[in-house]
Amino acid sequence: MITWMQHHNKYLVITIWVATFAFIGAGFVGWGAYDLNTDRATSVAKVGDRSVSVSEFQQAYANTYSYYNRQLGGRLTKEAANKMGLEKIVMQNIINETLLLDFADSLGLSVLDSDIKDQLKNNKDFQVNGVFNINRYYSLLKNQSIAPKEYELGLKKELLLNKLQSVLKLPVSKREIEVFTSSLFMQDKLMVGRITIDPSSISINAKDIKKFWESTKDNYKTKKQYLLDTIKIGLNSGWVKDDKLKKFWEKNKYNYKDKDGKILSFEDAKSNVTIDFKLKNSKKTALKTYLKFKKGEIKATGKLTINDDDSIFPVKKLRLANKGQVLKPIARKDGYLIVKVTSVLLPRTMTFDEAEPFVLSKFNKHETLNTLKKKAEARLSLFNGTNIGFVTRDSLKKINGLSDAQSSQMINYIFDNKELKGYKIFGNSAILYKVMEQKLLNPDKFKTYKDLIIKSITTNKAGEINQNLLIKLRNIYKVEQYYKGKGK
Repeated sequence: MITWMQHHNKYLVITIWVATFAFIGAGFVGWGAYDLNTDRATSVAKVGDRSVSVSEFQQAYANTYSYYNRQLGGRLTKEAANKMGLEKIVMQNIINETLLLDFADSLGLSVLDSDIKDQLKNNKDFQVNGVFNINRYYSLLKNQSIAPKEYELGLKKELLLNKLQSVLKLPVSKREIEVFTSSLFMQDKLMVGRITIDPSSISINAKDIKKFWESTKDNYKTKKQYLLDTIKIGLNSGWVKDDKLKKFWEKNKYNYKDKDGKILSFEDAKSNVTIDFKLKNSKKTALKTYLKFKKGEIKATGKLTINDDDSIFPVKKLRLANKGQVLKPIARKDGYLIVKVTSVLLPRTMTFDEAEPFVLSKFNKHETLNTLKKKAEARLSLFNGTNIGFVTRDSLKKINGLSDAQSSQMINYIFDNKELKGYKIFGNSAILYKVMEQKLLNPDKFKTYKDLIIKSITTNKAGEINQNLLIKLRNIYKVEQYYKGKGK
């Protein structure tokens, strides 16, 4: 999740005021107070002559969080947001935009009250039967905990930024279109070939394996382990009358559901009901045994070693326990288990003998890859493969030995590289290629994607202009940041 967020951060364009005030009706994330002393300071930053208030920062953070959360299907947590430094991202975006607002002021750009009124009137969220409705406007803002004055201030900033972008917008030239289209839809006439290697054919030398382990041994660690003294309380093996089980099921039937969430019938749930019924009746005995074990009146009857990554045992309880602590009875299908944490073994670097099975597997992959690369590089100088004709970056050309997805990946790899010949590894195979001929401009592709191409050029140019302008503006306007934000 974090990786996805870090990768997509660059797509969160520098229009935080737009992002902040564009989520009316989309669901606001309220966070309450931040770790800020609002009595001491009402601003999180001052950029030039403009201050950024605490409420502006909170609103921007909440809506940026909402944006990412929707992209991740509602799976974003506060912890994940802090880990990727979301607060710092929001702070940086606000500072960048405030720099642009200061610059807009210096150019004499302004937003009239009539501009704001027109924007409000044309916002469909505030309309009833196609006409602006003041009551709906106030109601929606109230539901989002946004004051009208605050919303309109944000709207004013958005409009001012739009005016600045219009001033900075440069027309797209014919030459730019040609270059961009050529780079996207260049056609390469390709020759491809495939070589494979059998991992079992790689000779393995014990001395080389140990040498490989020496250089990578810090990658091989033992698992954290918990050494436990145990007492097991088994379930009564006797038969239980159906009427008792049925009565128990009636009381607890909402605990017995199928994969679709439908309550199971008594007959379908009977085996699990029987276990739960016996566990309930054995709990008193288990608690008495636990107290005696805790007081040292009885001794353990068994021992157990649990790895920290055990998916069945409730390891979380062990992580929170102290050495020598006796845990309350743990319910299992065969009864209760009472455990005492006698020792915790922290991860350590494995000895060669311990690590050898893992090292052997990695060494084999390492040697297979190296051997495959050597064979591919040797073959390139005399390469003569299959001519698959002209392809473009978006071609659906199938390459022998590869899946459709891998074929697409291979074609994109070729277009991303400057070399006219090379190779790419896929598992135990290497696909070799050679560009035999190139065609640059593709008129048909341009006709199909004309609007998208022009939009992409415009966006890229605007991005470059903004980034370079921001560097310059940081040397002109003083930036005072009072709150740094949580995270990395």
